[in-house]
Amino acid sequence: MTQPKKTNNLILIAVAIVSIAVGVLVSQKLIKTPVPIPENLSATLLDKAKPLHNFELIDHNNKPFNLNSLKGNWSFLFFGYTHCPDVCPLAMQVMRKVWQAAELKTAIASDMQMIFISVDPNRDTPTLLKSYAQYYNPAFIGVTGKANEIDNITKQIGILYSLDKADKNGDYAVGHSGQIILIDPQGNMRAVFSPPLNPKSITRDFIAIKKWLEDNR
Repeated sequence: MTQPKKTNNLILIAVAIVSIAVGVLVSQKLIKTPVPIPENLSATLLDKAKPLHNFELIDHNNKPFNLNSLKGNWSFLFFGYTHCPDVCPLAMQVMRKVWQAAELKTAIASDMQMIFISVDPNRDTPTLLKSYAQYYNPAFIGVTGKANEIDNITKQIGILYSLDKADKNGDYAVGHSGQIILIDPQGNMRAVFSPPLNPKSITRDFIAIKKWLEDNR
């Protein structure tokens, strides 16, 4: 007459063991040990995402370009102007080499976009920006907009620029930061690549940063 009671006890013990095991597995997933930041990065990596607030610019096809335009892709942003004699052409050449890097000729490449944002809207029309950006690669995107909206995004990211006084011919130079900014597919600022810009270092760092973020999800 005692056998059913023993059987019931064994069942309860088994259920308890299974519950404990499930609880341990769940807690391990919930309390996941963070993967450490990659070492030897040339880039400045933000260990905590910096969300961007919306901005309203236009692309080289005169279409709206805003925060949603950055989402769904890894975006490399460079701020400059088309009349720039040296810094901008060099940065765009670096971005072209990163875009063409053999290490990124996988599914990663389809999730990337290279964006040149002009801080000189008086001269850099959408038509001129299209010609300029696509000279480096047909997939590159030129962007500009009203001064207050350019200020909106540059202040969020920490980009500095200034317009010099025009000469008698109406020509003027523009001082601007030389960093390339990395934005993640959620629209967060994630890393800064500072001069001297090296396409191999940027490519290597991007792959490491992308993997680090995926491992920490």
